Amino acid sequence: MAESIAAQSDPSNADDDLFDETSYTTSVESSITDYKYEHGRRYHAYQEGRYLLPNDEIEQNRLDLQYHAVRLVFGDKLFFAPVEMDLKRILDVGTGTGIWVEDMADAYPDVEIYGIDLSPIQPRWSAPNVKYQVDDVEQPWTYPTSHFDFIHTRIMLGSLRDWPNFFTQCIKHLRPGGYVECQEIAVDARTDDNSFPENSALIKWCDIQQEAMWKIGMELKITGNMIKDQMVGAGFVDVVVKEFKTPIGQWPKDPKMRETGAFQLVAMLEGIGGLTMALWTRLLGWKKDDVEEELVKVRKEMQSTSVHSYWPTYAVYGRKPEEQDDES
Repeated sequence: MAESIAAQSDPSNADDDLFDETSYTTSVESSITDYKYEHGRRYHAYQEGRYLLPNDEIEQNRLDLQYHAVRLVFGDKLFFAPVEMDLKRILDVGTGTGIWVEDMADAYPDVEIYGIDLSPIQPRWSAPNVKYQVDDVEQPWTYPTSHFDFIHTRIMLGSLRDWPNFFTQCIKHLRPGGYVECQEIAVDARTDDNSFPENSALIKWCDIQQEAMWKIGMELKITGNMIKDQMVGAGFVDVVVKEFKTPIGQWPKDPKMRETGAFQLVAMLEGIGGLTMALWTRLLGWKKDDVEEELVKVRKEMQSTSVHSYWPTYAVYGRKPEEQDDES
């Protein structure tokens, strides 16, 4: 169980400087970059509709802010799986802006690192050991079997519709002894001190997000054990669940947690429109103006230092059995 986060006694000391909000894609085939636009936001073209969040610069900024928040929560660790063996190839699924891949490339310059995503929004120039591909992970994988030493995902709840199939593909394409690790934030805002206001706008937002995702068979209010069960079902062993809390806002007493909350708050303030608009309008029939009116309330609540909210956050990893494991 992740430890509670202590709230600061005097929120007026919060570092407001972190809230000074200042707001290319690679050139590939037109079938990939012929983006779709809706409500002023840009969406991917390849496998149109598979992913319901935007891929424009506002969303890319949200992804990078969220990345930094989660990295702080993880104590600056890029992963937790014990993969410090003879690494040759790593696959990052749903790589987004490629920020995790680039950090891994710096840390492991002799390892081939692949990043795949539906959108070509990764850096034009990257380390020589990095390869980006536009692909749909829920289609049959074209990699050789037993090809990767480590497969990594981060925040794929709104992307993967068939987790059992995903883990089956992972175990097929990992070498014996290789690891998969999933780092996820549950869209299930909580407090440890019952500081949500009555009729909380943030809780309501989480509930409606889940209602929308159920329409397309996705679960947002996951737990680490739910991910573990899927891994075990696919054949992974030695599965470990690590639990964390990602604060929303500058309410924590601890300076590092307060910085984490600041990154997460800015990510949400800037990005919540993109997280919400397509889901509520396409899947639930909301009007654009009604969505925006609701989001005003959510933003206001997230900025309140009297509401000590956080996202449950998990890192779950498991190992593909060695050949001798299979024989025993």
